[in-house]
Amino acid sequence: MFICCCFYCMQDAFAALKVAEEKFLTVSKSKVLLLKLQLLHERALHCGNLKLAQRICNELGGLASTAMGVDMELKVEASLREARTLLAAKQYSQAANVAHSLFCTCHKFNLQIEKASVLLLLAEIHKKSGNAVLGLPYALASISFCQSFNLDLLKASATLTLAELWLGLGSNHTKRALDLLHGAFPMILGHGGLELRARAYIFEANCYLSDPSSSVSTDSDTVLDSLRQASDELQALEYHELAAEASYLMAMVYDKLGRLDEREEAASLFKKHIIALENPQDVEQNMA
Repeated sequence: MFICCCFYCMQDAFAALKVAEEKFLTVSKSKVLLLKLQLLHERALHCGNLKLAQRICNELGGLASTAMGVDMELKVEASLREARTLLAAKQYSQAANVAHSLFCTCHKFNLQIEKASVLLLLAEIHKKSGNAVLGLPYALASISFCQSFNLDLLKASATLTLAELWLGLGSNHTKRALDLLHGAFPMILGHGGLELRARAYIFEANCYLSDPSSSVSTDSDTVLDSLRQASDELQALEYHELAAEASYLMAMVYDKLGRLDEREEAASLFKKHIIALENPQDVEQNMA
């Protein structure tokens, strides 16, 4: 089970979980604990608290039975989150090793749907490690699995990653990347969570800024609107790394437009998110 805060800010998500725990007494404590750990892990990653994220991964793994073939959904969940934690720590080879091992496990136990998620994770690992060419086959394979099992939202997420990989190969692939993004936009904006939507908005802005045939003065409204949308949604998620990227891009656009006051405001917001990322211990006390 993969849970993220799709339509709520983190505070709302924890409040909703507490209400559910009190209202639905028949829900087992283990299920509530699982949901809480998933939310805590998301928040730890967003805030850059990787030590806490790893501890939560260990707790998730401890909830599963040690028996072979038992609690496979939970074991897959724990391994996916471990790989994501390693990826956030920029330990790319270790993250890839965990993901490859997990893919073999999914194949062994015929977990076809889970394979799509693992393939997408491998594409993300190669993308963030700067090996876009190696990531392309994984993204395409994930999309193929998604089509086979009608996983429309995951397919849209994989398509976004595929578009990001194409842009990573150079600005001459901007049009292809934008076409892929805009093809996935209806699903992402209609059914995606805050993080996925924010990623899509930031990527759209990056495409326009990377396009040599595009002018900041001509496309500034489109770019800034995308970045504002992303910034608002990331603020709700407390996702400092992506929020910092959105603020940085806004400051860059405002600078090129000569709108200095707005540039300074965006730069101040960028600094705020960077400081929060560099001091994750400041937020750990609010995690529980």
